[in-house]
Order: sequence, then C-alpha cells, then structure tokens
Amino acid sequence: MGTNISNNKNKNRQVKNSAENYFMKAEKLRTENKYKEAAENYLKSVFINRNNPNSYLGLGITYKNLKNYSKAITHLKKAQELTPLNCTIHKELALCSIINGDFEEGIKYLITSIKLEPNNPDIQMQLALVHEMIEEEDMALMIYQRIIEMYPDYLRAYIQKATLYMHLEDYLNCAKLFKQIIKLAPKYYRAYLAIGICYEKLGNYLGAKRYYKNYLKYNKNADNYNEIAGRINENYEFKKNSKTKLKLIQPI
Repeated sequence: MGTNISNNKNKNRQVKNSAENYFMKAEKLRTENKYKEAAENYLKSVFINRNNPNSYLGLGITYKNLKNYSKAITHLKKAQELTPLNCTIHKELALCSIINGDFEEGIKYLITSIKLEPNNPDIQMQLALVHEMIEEEDMALMIYQRIIEMYPDYLRAYIQKATLYMHLEDYLNCAKLFKQIIKLAPKYYRAYLAIGICYEKLGNYLGAKRYYKNYLKYNKNADNYNEIAGRINENYEFKKNSKTKLKLIQPI
C-alpha cells in the first residue's frame, strides 16, 4: 500500500512538472513573438493542469497577439475565475473587449482594474480614452480632470484633455490647458503650436504669431517649418473665421 502511495505521488509530480515545462516553453516562445508555437504549448500545459491561471493568462495574451480576440477573452475569463483579483487579467480583458467592439464590457473591466490598482493613473487614462472613442466627451473630460487633480505632474492627462478640447473646438479652454502644460514642460513644442492654432481661431493673430515663433524655436526640424514661418511673416494676412489647415500633432 505504501508503495502505491509513493508511486502516485511520483506520478503526480511528473504530471505537474510536465505541465510546468510546457508552460515555461510557451512563455519563452511568446517573448520571442512565436505566438502559434506558444499557443500550442500553453494548450498542452492547460490540458495537463487546468488550475494554473498563468497558463490561461498567457494563452489569452497569445491569442490577442494573433488577433483572435474572442478566443483571447474566453481564456482570460478562465484565468479570472481562478484569480479574480488579478489586475493584469482585467486589463487584458478590457483591451480585448474594446478591440472586439464590446465597449460596455471593456469599461466594466477597466473600472474593476481601477478598484484593484487605485493609484495607477494609466488605467484611468485608458478609461477616459474609451469614453472618447464612444463620443462620451463629458465623461472623458471629467476623468482627465480627476487625474490632473490627483497627479498634478502627470503630463499625459493634461495633453489628452487639451487635445480633446481642440477636437471639440473649445479653443479658449484648449489654450488655457496648453499654457499649464508649458509650465510643466517648457520645451514641449506641440503646446506652442496648439496655442498658436487656438489664438488664430480666436482671432488673436499677434498672440498666434508669438506662439508659432516659440514652436519653431523648440522644433527647428519641424516638417511644417515653412508653413509656420510663413504665418509669422509680417506680410502674412490671416483670414478671420477661415478653416485653418494647420493640424495639431498627435500627443505623446
């Protein structure tokens, strides 16, 4: 009887080691971007041991990289069942749900992620960006403002909120916010361009020229250098209420 117990223990240990070996091989393959091979090994690991949440998580991330988001969500949910308080799983579920077009589910998972990591502003930023995507601008603006209040040095929130104001054609608030950005990052040249565009839209052409000059000062290799330089020229005639062709460069 003692021999049978010992044999069973050895067998269980071998099975566990086999599952772990497949898992480790899959992890290595995933870091090498060999996603199909990684998926095969994760599946072998899961077949042997269905109680390892990391195998399901790795499998979900792998399917995400293979752009098979439905399968990714299926396996991530299994990982979530095993470890419901794992923030990484909720973030991956949020991302896959959003890419798959299920914004409601994505928001739900992001909110859970925020509860699990309340001091992570990046997750809150993702939530605000999703609200932007579904044209809930007021909600996005509120979240950006909350991040700014909680993390006064978190530049990304200022930039995204200001850019949203630009999109909404709220040039006054856009210019005000980009001025705050300049205080935090004086050499952030995109802010000078943005304020110049806002002032031009608002009819403050002298102010626009002043900020365009600073934009070129900090961005001497700008792709639109000649266009901006032309606007600074004394002979350049701004046309009030015209649709400016200048575009704000995408924020960092």
